[in-house]
Amino acid sequence: MSTSRTEPDDAYRRQMAARAATVGLLMRHTVNLGVAVVALGDPHSPAQPAGAALLALLAVWSLYRLSTRSRAARWLALDYLLVLLVCLSIPMLVSGTDFHLSNSAPQAIAGTAVVSLSVAVSPRVSLLLVTGIASAYAGGVAQAAGWSEVASVNAMYYFAVQWATASVIRAMLLGLAATVDRARADRHQAELARQVDAAVRDYEHEQLALLHDTAASTLLMVGHGTAISPTRIAAQARRDLALLGDTNWRTPPRWVDLVAALRQCAEHVATPVEFDGPERLWLPGRTAHPVVAAVREIMTNTDRHARATLLRVSVSDTAVRLHDDGVGFDGAAARDRHGLRDSVLGRMQRAGGRARITSTPGQGTSVELWWRTDHPRPAPPADTDPLTLPARMRYGLALTVYAVVNLLITVPAAAGATHTGLNAALGVLAGLGALAAVPRILWGRSVFVWPAAVALLVVAVVQPLSVTHGSVIGYAHWAQAAIGWCVLPLLLGLRTRTGVTILVGYWVVGNSVVLWLDPSAAAWVNIGLGSASILAVQLFALIFSGLMRDAAADAQTETTAHHALLAQERVAAALRAEYRRRYADIVDSVVPLLDALSRGRVDRDTQLRARAECRRLRALFDQASTFDHPLMQRIRPLVDAAEARQVDVVVDLTGPPPDLTDTTIDALIEPLRAVLGRAKSSARLVITSTPEWVEVSVVCDLGADDTLDGHPPGVEVVVAGDQMWCLVRRPVTTAGSAR
Repeated sequence: MSTSRTEPDDAYRRQMAARAATVGLLMRHTVNLGVAVVALGDPHSPAQPAGAALLALLAVWSLYRLSTRSRAARWLALDYLLVLLVCLSIPMLVSGTDFHLSNSAPQAIAGTAVVSLSVAVSPRVSLLLVTGIASAYAGGVAQAAGWSEVASVNAMYYFAVQWATASVIRAMLLGLAATVDRARADRHQAELARQVDAAVRDYEHEQLALLHDTAASTLLMVGHGTAISPTRIAAQARRDLALLGDTNWRTPPRWVDLVAALRQCAEHVATPVEFDGPERLWLPGRTAHPVVAAVREIMTNTDRHARATLLRVSVSDTAVRLHDDGVGFDGAAARDRHGLRDSVLGRMQRAGGRARITSTPGQGTSVELWWRTDHPRPAPPADTDPLTLPARMRYGLALTVYAVVNLLITVPAAAGATHTGLNAALGVLAGLGALAAVPRILWGRSVFVWPAAVALLVVAVVQPLSVTHGSVIGYAHWAQAAIGWCVLPLLLGLRTRTGVTILVGYWVVGNSVVLWLDPSAAAWVNIGLGSASILAVQLFALIFSGLMRDAAADAQTETTAHHALLAQERVAAALRAEYRRRYADIVDSVVPLLDALSRGRVDRDTQLRARAECRRLRALFDQASTFDHPLMQRIRPLVDAAEARQVDVVVDLTGPPPDLTDTTIDALIEPLRAVLGRAKSSARLVITSTPEWVEVSVVCDLGADDTLDGHPPGVEVVVAGDQMWCLVRRPVTTAGSAR
């Protein structure tokens, strides 16, 4: 079925990609701004005037980009060109040939650009961009220290690790997001099918109730010669025509004045009606319509059967109460009548409300109708959606792997500036601390988290104390960068604000030891550069976990909104098709009679026609009680498919079918599918049941060369000329007896 709206099949993936691009932008320019400010504020800055001017330009540009936050490609291109310019300008920003042994402004800017671009764009594009950054950085190093030193610069290899890790995380999360989108789309399609099916069933019941309340009631009075004035019959027929003329389904109005609608119903009855309560009461159209229809049927029944002198209608904010002073009736017996069972009780139940009927012979009747006033509960936050949990789980595992890989690179490089055995032991302890997050990420078990957090705090303090004098502000102090990455996976299960506080706390503790060992200006600058380029990136990695939850929530909201619109269109189309398929002919057959009655024409011929149509409608109402039976629900699509091929199908039931197991229903349905699939122009189904057996008999015409071969046991088939008779007989096996 075509529709003007499509399901947002990539909502979660788009939201995740947008969050990744935003994080990359904010990370890049926050770090650039921080690094530029620290470098410009260094009293012993090695930057030349041209280099200082470049850093000032970088700071201003970063401020502008942070204020606009545009993800347009042209601005990303300018960001990239500025990073390349910084890399090529290394000789103007550093001094000496050993600058690469500790953190520096160019390295912080280039390294952050590698990570931020890798998470923001596709791996293929980011590979080209990172290759350009690495080439420009190598060119800058060669200008400052010579080409012979390029191979010894650890940052060159670190760029590759950063690109690979960030690209894998991006591809993994977006791929999983696409899987989530497909699973959600499948789930929504199944929900939509159920929603449409439920709406069609409710509409079917409502159509039958409407036919009962209008045409059937009027034709019954005319056909049986009830003593009613032609004027009143004409008025009732005109009302019926107006109601039946509106049966081709359309969306109810948003708001309806319930009191005004009830007063309009009262205009069509002879019994005096008095109203109590507010002069106006506005209700949503979907709520008001079933209430009005139920009240209309109650008024009609009162007028026809109660012999009342007064009908009092009391309206409140949540209910309508109708009380007459008529003859009353046996309430238990009357509940089996179509008018009360389907047009009042069933109608209110389908609308989510309820009804109560109280009557005693000789004491009048009271009917109370309550409509639904509560609002549906909001859907649970998308964070609880099990479909999105694997994305966050894989993100945590990816951060854990990165923390371990980072240790494998940085710990051995510090061996020459610290005690080898202690350095290795601290590295192993840090790695175990990072791996302690795995049970929590995979199974939610946090037993190792806090011991690991304490162990990592010990490493953060002991490792800088173990390096040789003068090496604490260089790469020998690997804990400065590595501990934060090891702590990060442990924090993913916490609130973002709590995680940020803990991560900053580790950074402060570790660098406090550095300042205690070396309170020089160089140490302060190193900590400043590290705060801007290391801590900031780690904080963004932590914040991104929260942004993933936001992306899931936004994607769920977007998908739900699209699903609601799509469901509205699908339901409307299905109900229009249902009307055309099942009820248009019925309505068309009674409209001429009602039209004649609306002009005051009540003769013998009209009476006979009214009686015949009334009997036909009553037979339809009797069959309607079986429409929700599982067997009938399986048969009706077969009938619809045959009618779609212009086959005239008639279904007769001798009584409601008993409860049947799915196996029994399958055994009945499969032969029927084959028979109805061969019917040429007409078919008649007769469903007969006893407490022990259920039989389905089909008589249909065939094409010239059509036969039914290989029918299963228990199926009788007789073919005579172009006519085929098929009998399917199965013992009644209920679900209880099957067990």
